Amino acid sequence: MQPTAPKTPRGIQEADVWAAADALLAEGHKPTIEKVRLHMGRGSPNTVAPMLEAWFSTLGARLGLNQHTQDLRNSVPTEVLEAAQGLWSAALQHAQQVADQALADREAELQQSQAQLQAQEARLAQREEGLQQQKEAMDAALKLAHAQREDLSRRLDEMQQQLQERHALVERLRLENADQRKHQEALREQHAQELQVASQERQRLAEQFAGNERRMLADLDRTRQEVEKSKKAQQEAERKAESRYEELQARYLHSEEELLSARTANLQLQQSTVVAQERVQELKALLEMRATQPTATTAVDSQADKQRTTNRSLQRRALSQRALRLPRK
Repeated sequence: MQPTAPKTPRGIQEADVWAAADALLAEGHKPTIEKVRLHMGRGSPNTVAPMLEAWFSTLGARLGLNQHTQDLRNSVPTEVLEAAQGLWSAALQHAQQVADQALADREAELQQSQAQLQAQEARLAQREEGLQQQKEAMDAALKLAHAQREDLSRRLDEMQQQLQERHALVERLRLENADQRKHQEALREQHAQELQVASQERQRLAEQFAGNERRMLADLDRTRQEVEKSKKAQQEAERKAESRYEELQARYLHSEEELLSARTANLQLQQSTVVAQERVQELKALLEMRATQPTATTAVDSQADKQRTTNRSLQRRALSQRALRLPRK
């Protein structure tokens, strides 16, 4: 019977090695370290070797090759031995299935762990890239700071050099002309006063520059406000001009319509006047004709009336066409 051994540090159990060796033996192969490792798919030779030796040490007893086992086999009925052998085979098969399932579960866990490891590596890569970008930005800022520091240092060195040159000049003059110390003291005092005056002048210029800057900003703000007011006034004027233009346009169209109506009425009045004048002339001619020729025939009068009616229709049509041809202004 296979013993239950605790897990080794590499995760290989003695039952796994024994099950693999039993499976190889059932297939007709001699269990070796490499074949057992190949059958399990894992395990190191140093771990598999002692477990396989333990399997070989119990192989004879399990196969019933010693005398005690043979006596026991003889004392047990054949049906019991066959049943025990079947149970042993089923137990081996179940152990093999359990081992395979455990192997599959561990492989799935390993794949999941690898996926998590890959995701973690991707996150670490992204974080490393972000850190690299931050480092580059910090390097650029540090480089700029170094450049500014070098510039300030250079200016400070120049000022110190100028100051040293002045001190050296004063010291040389003091050593060369020991008799004129008072004059040198006066010059030194004058120089100090000049420095103080220069400092005051520099402070005054700085204050003046600050005041000018404030005034310029105020002027700029005031100019911007005036520009905004001008823009608003211009927009309002444009809006009013556009409204006035639309109003004048509407008035012009209304006046044009009224003018056209007046011209049409005038033409109609002229037409009516012409017709009336023609009618008066016709009536006068008819009266004169009747006065001179009272015996005129009705047929002739009727023919004259038709002619006059035709003439009036032609005149009305001509006036209507004339009114239609009038241009619109």
